[in-house]
Formats: sequence, structure tokens, C-alpha cells
Amino acid sequence: MRLDALFSPRAVAVVGASNRELTIGYRIIENLLDFGYTGPIYPVNPKGGEIRGLKAYPSIRDTPEPVDVAHIVIKNTLVPACVEDCAKKGVKAVIVNTAGFRELGEQGAALEDQLVAIARKTGVRVFGPNCQGIINSDPAVRAYCNFTFTRPTPGHISIVAQSGGVGEVIHQRITELGVGVRQYASNGNACDVSIPEIIQHYGQDEQTKVIVVHLESLPDPRAFLEAATQVARRKPILAMKVGRTAEGAKAVSSHTGGLVKQDTAIELIFEKAGVVSFRNLEELCQSAIGFASQPVPAGNRVGMLANTGGPAIIATDELIESGMVMPPLSKPTEALLRDRLLPEASINNPGDVLATAGPEHFAAAINALLDDDGIDAVFLNFVTPFFVDTLGVAREIAEANRRSRKPIVATVMTEKKGWAETLKVIRDGGVPTYDMPETSAKVLAAMGRYAALLKRPIESPVSFPDVDVARARSIIQAAITRRDSSNNGGQELLTADEGYALLGCYGIPVAGYRLAGNVEECLTAADEIGYPVALKVDAVGVVHKTESGGVVLDVTDREALREQARQMAARFADASPKFLVQEQLHEGREVIVGAKAVEGLGHVVMFGLGGIFVEVLKDVSFAITPLTGREAREMIESLQTYPLLSGARGQAGVNTAALAETIQRVSQMLVDNPEVRELDINPVFASPHGAKAADVRVLL
Repeated sequence: MRLDALFSPRAVAVVGASNRELTIGYRIIENLLDFGYTGPIYPVNPKGGEIRGLKAYPSIRDTPEPVDVAHIVIKNTLVPACVEDCAKKGVKAVIVNTAGFRELGEQGAALEDQLVAIARKTGVRVFGPNCQGIINSDPAVRAYCNFTFTRPTPGHISIVAQSGGVGEVIHQRITELGVGVRQYASNGNACDVSIPEIIQHYGQDEQTKVIVVHLESLPDPRAFLEAATQVARRKPILAMKVGRTAEGAKAVSSHTGGLVKQDTAIELIFEKAGVVSFRNLEELCQSAIGFASQPVPAGNRVGMLANTGGPAIIATDELIESGMVMPPLSKPTEALLRDRLLPEASINNPGDVLATAGPEHFAAAINALLDDDGIDAVFLNFVTPFFVDTLGVAREIAEANRRSRKPIVATVMTEKKGWAETLKVIRDGGVPTYDMPETSAKVLAAMGRYAALLKRPIESPVSFPDVDVARARSIIQAAITRRDSSNNGGQELLTADEGYALLGCYGIPVAGYRLAGNVEECLTAADEIGYPVALKVDAVGVVHKTESGGVVLDVTDREALREQARQMAARFADASPKFLVQEQLHEGREVIVGAKAVEGLGHVVMFGLGGIFVEVLKDVSFAITPLTGREAREMIESLQTYPLLSGARGQAGVNTAALAETIQRVSQMLVDNPEVRELDINPVFASPHGAKAADVRVLL
């Protein structure tokens, strides 16, 4: 549902308006008036009279029509009835500034549930409760439906923040940097109008060029993923998730579960959706300024110009470490610069036009880089010498930016009072300027990250036709039935036979195996498989077999197997063990494919170096189901140990295509069987000939 009535209301009522200055009911009226709201404002107070020179109405029902938005600033227990009155009046949306709902515990949660039920029944959209509100700087609207104090000028940055405090910090910082804001929203408890909806609204707003998002949690991660994916293809979304180090993760019983960190799912959602992620508020704000004024670069190739060397070195280090590149200049560009610049100038990338360079030198150099097909973005380091016509240089920078389809980012190092006019000309020309070279470099690197996200091919997950979904579902349902008839804490571990059978349903190759109930059956199984074999315990409660002595590898003959089986039976006697006798795999690298369920999202899939090294090296990658072929390949190629898989120092590489297919088949298995809580396929033996699983653990 579109949110036009909320962000562009024809009239605003304030239920709980007051003449007492230190109240929210007064502040909202004041903000609407001072900001120049273009529609009627209706204070609502049982005493009537006037508030800030406006006629006050005893009830929302008494106000003139139409009213699109009603602020509610009254006692929490009175809010539900007020929303019902608003519905009868035809109010489209209510902004519930009042606190005292879910954030206060069980009683408040019940009150909020009542509020949501009324909203669903009547069709009134609820923004909040326990929220600030919205701001729309559009000159045709000027809606300051909020009780904060930052007065933005019209611009192209739109902000949505879960935390009102953080949202106001972002809003204030961008405004004090002299940049305009388009729309702002902080929706508090977000019982109805959600952040994904607000992102979609901003995505439909032509004047919003960049969206800034602050999150503390994701109540509906799938909705966020879908909305962000849709919008990020059209305009950049810059996001920051806080609470990354919070404790309280549930106990896990798999390698994968232990390696999925607090913020892994959020970061993966950002990556999958094409959202540019930040961990620093200042970098987020500064980057938003760059995105709001400059086009997105076509790639990561930067051309740098400076009239002093030191800052250029600092910026170069930051750019290269952030994934940007600084290619050599083309021969025509070099020839042009030699002809136009001072003889002592450095014709390189980065290039130094010298401190004595004037407007004509800067114009020639900037335009040459902009016209070079090997350059995607221009980075300027400009110091303002007293002996140079810096105002003329500024005009040339602004003019170059007006004619350019490539982004220009500038570090201007100057004394701001003495060179205020120079700075103003550059900024008025639309070039984002920064005080420090590292800041400028981080901004351009963020733009490069977004460019790379946009260039990713759009793929759909592969649906393999040779899978046996019906049999897989029967395996899962049988285990669920077994779980429900037992008393084991609401979870169930598939037996080894069930786990391998589940993999087989999805065409995932496994090492040959037999189940055995005693020592003699182990011997028979080994005779059928052929030596050498691996012997593994199969018992409830044995989580990590290797660590507990439940795995013996390379058993070469019957007598050795008999002795190892006897010892293992004694070691796990209390668990009434069974045994798994398995083909011994030697060829290939050991890797792990795992997964962990994330509520409301699906599964996080993990890939990494496996065997006993997964917890030691922790060189792993993650992705969200369903996976595309590109995502599976990127999971493999992103490992630091990828050279070991691709073939290093003359050694043969593994079949990465087979590995990528295994990862995709696991993804399909998880989508079809959402009851899987944790999964470890460890190790998978990857060789030049393919990939084969040697062990599997599935927890429902």
C-alpha cells in the first residue's frame, strides 16, 4: 500500500495538542507552523480554545474534513479508542508518538496488539507507536510531522531509522554539512508501517536519489530483502545495522551454527539485496552526500589529480585497500596533459599538476580524465595556495562537473573563512567536498561498491529436475513424528542413514556406506565395501564424533576393524551405539557445506575448508537461500584458502563446478525442507573429478 497520505498529507490533526511549550503536543504544532506546512493544521484538545493561534477542536470527530494524518499524543490506554475515532473520521494514517506499548513488556505488548487489530479492521495505517514521526521537505508539502528540531533544506537524501535517536543524529549531521534532505522517518515500534514499506515509498519518489537506513533488528527479514532488492536496482540504499556484538545466541550443535555470528544474516541480506553496508555513522553520512550529488561510476577505475603530493598518497592507499584501482592513463590522455600542463607536472595516475597550477591547468587535466574511457571516476586533491586564482580553479571544477557523466569527488584542504567563496563555488557546482583525503576516498569506494553490486548479473536459482522431493519429505516427516512422540526438547537429529538418504534425494554424492548394529555386522559391511574403510559411531547425543573418539580412519583389514569396533562399542556403551562402516576417501581437499535456519528468512548456507580445520581456520563464507550459481561460485572463490582449491604451487585444483553444484543442491534441499534447523556436511572430499560427502549431520 502506498504511503502518500502519510508523507504528503492534505491536513494534519494533533490529538493531545497543548499550549504548554515543553510538551510534544505543543512541539508538533510549532514544527508544522515553523517549517511552513502547506495544509491545514487542526489541534485537538478537550478544552477547545486556541493553540498557537489555531482553533482547537474538542475531538478528532469535530475537525473539518479531510484529515489525512493524525498525531496521537495522549495516554497509552486511550490510544486504541482514539484510532477508532480517527477511522470513523476518515483519517488515512495515525502517527502514535505516545510510548508505553511493546517496549514496556507484556502489558504494553497486549495494548499494541489491540492497536494493530483496530488498524487491520479499519484500514487506518499506524506509524509507531513510541516514535518520532515523518518529515517531508518537498516545497509543495513542507510536512514536519515530528517533534525533533533539525530543519532540513530540500534535497535528495531520504532517511529511515529504527532508532529515533540515531535517526536524528544522521539527519542533523547531514544537515549541518550543508546538504539537503528529502524525507525522513523514524517509526519506533513499527507495529504496522514497516521499514520495508518506507524503503519502497522512497524508491517510488523521483526526488529521492539515495536512501539511508538504520536498523537495530529485522522483524521480517524476508520482507526487507524483497523490498531492498527491488529498490536497490534503481537507487542506492546505504544501511547500518547496530547491535553486532550482542550476546545471547542460542546454543548450537554444529560447526555451522557456531560460526554464524550475531549479524551474519543482516550482512548477507544487505549483500544479496545490493545494499551498501556501513559500520560507521560518519562514513554513512558522508557517503550519502556523495551519492546524492554524483552519478554512480561505471566501475572502480579512478583517475586522481592533485596539486600537492602527500594527501594524494593517503587517498591512494585508502582507495586501493577498498578495492578501487588506479590504471595507467591512455596514451592520448598522456599526450594531451604534456601539452597542456606545466613542464614539471607529473603525468601519471595519480597526477600532480603542481601547486602553481592555475584554472587552465586544472580544466585541462580534469577534462582529460573525464574523457578517458579507461577512467570511471575522478578524484581531486586541491590545496588552495594564496598565489593561485583558486576561485577560477573552483569555477573550472564546477563547470567540468556540470558536463560530466562520471562522478567527481574532491578533497579541498583550505582555511574555510579565507577561501569561503572558493568552497561555495565548488559545492554549488554539485561537487561533494571533504576535508580529509581518507574521507573522500571512502566515499568514492562506497560508490564503487554500489557500482559492483549493480553490475552483478541477475540470475534465478537452479531447480534441479532429478531430485526426489516426495522421499525427502517422508524422511523429514518420519523424524518429526519420532520427535513429537519423544521428550527431547523439541528437536530431532536424523540418524546417519536418514541423513545420507536425504542427501541422496537431492543428487548429492556420498561415500559408500553400510549400517551395522554390532561388531560382526561391521565386518560383513566392510567385506561388501572393500578395504580400507572408515568406522564411525552412530549414537544419539554424540555430536562431534572425531573429538569424542567416534571416528577411526583407514582401517585396512578385518582384525583391525574387529578391534576398533570392540573398543568403540565399549567407549559408547551408555549410548547403545550403532556403527557406520564407510568407504575410505583419500583423494581431494576436505571442505564443509553447512546451514543454519534463520527465523523469517530461510537458511544461511556456509562453505569453507572442512574436516578438523573448520573451527581452527574459520575460513568460511555465507549466503542466503535460495542460491544462484553466481552466489555458489562466489562462496568458493571468496575463501582466503581458495588457492588451495583452485590449484596452488603446481598441485591439481579441485572441480569447483562440482562444488558449486553441491552447494546449489543443498540450497534446494533446504528450501524444500524448512524444518532443517542446522546442517553439517563435513567433510566433503573435493577432487579434480568431483565432490563426495563423507559425513552428514542434520538437526530438525
